[in-house]
Amino acid sequence: MPAVELGRLQQQVVQLSDLFQQPANYLRGIEDLLRNHEVPVHRQGRVKGMRPVLASYEVPPPLLKQLQLELSLQAKQYPAEAIKIADGLWARPNLETRLLAIYLLGSVPTDVPTEITNRLASWAQENREQFLVPQLASSGTKTLRTHNQSELLEFAAILMASKDSRRQILALGVLRNLLFDNQFSNLPKLFDLLAEPCKDPDRKIRPELADLLIAVARLSSKETEFFLQQILAETPSEGARWLARQVFKALPDESRERLRSLIK
Repeated sequence: MPAVELGRLQQQVVQLSDLFQQPANYLRGIEDLLRNHEVPVHRQGRVKGMRPVLASYEVPPPLLKQLQLELSLQAKQYPAEAIKIADGLWARPNLETRLLAIYLLGSVPTDVPTEITNRLASWAQENREQFLVPQLASSGTKTLRTHNQSELLEFAAILMASKDSRRQILALGVLRNLLFDNQFSNLPKLFDLLAEPCKDPDRKIRPELADLLIAVARLSSKETEFFLQQILAETPSEGARWLARQVFKALPDESRERLRSLIK
């Protein structure tokens, strides 16, 4: 994109922020801005293997980037208004508005983490757009991962106990993003949360469970080996054996040798 065009986008986004303390007007301004830059094509076939659900404005990526940067700045100054705007953006069934809603929610500083977690749980259950699934767990929890780790872990525990696959997938994504944060070290709590689901994992969440455990195995192979021994100790379910076989590949040779008889 030419520099002059990028400069114009920056100016439009900054000017729009004058309305941030008026959520209804700001939301109308966001829609007008997206509509003025849209390429009216539905995303059919845009992502291989995924059937798109939401329509998209197909706006230039630099516009979304500028909006995200400005939303983050405004959220820090006006958190109450940011929550209202995030709700309004999510209520609009469009890829860009919902992506911005998630990003804005994850930028809000709050002394009440449930303001964020309640929305994440509700949005995850409502969401049918595959592209937004990892965004809810990553962008949507950005502030909580830094300032409210214990509350976020408890939130993940509640989601895992819900038996709702969409909420459980959000929980696993939250745990995976926590794991990748350098300051996270509470592996015992993480294993406690995964113990019950791993005994007989639902097919809908098996890939996410495997991805998380593979990441844990690369970080801490001995603890992961011990965890697999526990879930395979008695008569393991078919799902538990499948899960163990996926994680098995990420373990060092000595761990695989000790687990081999349990996985067969």
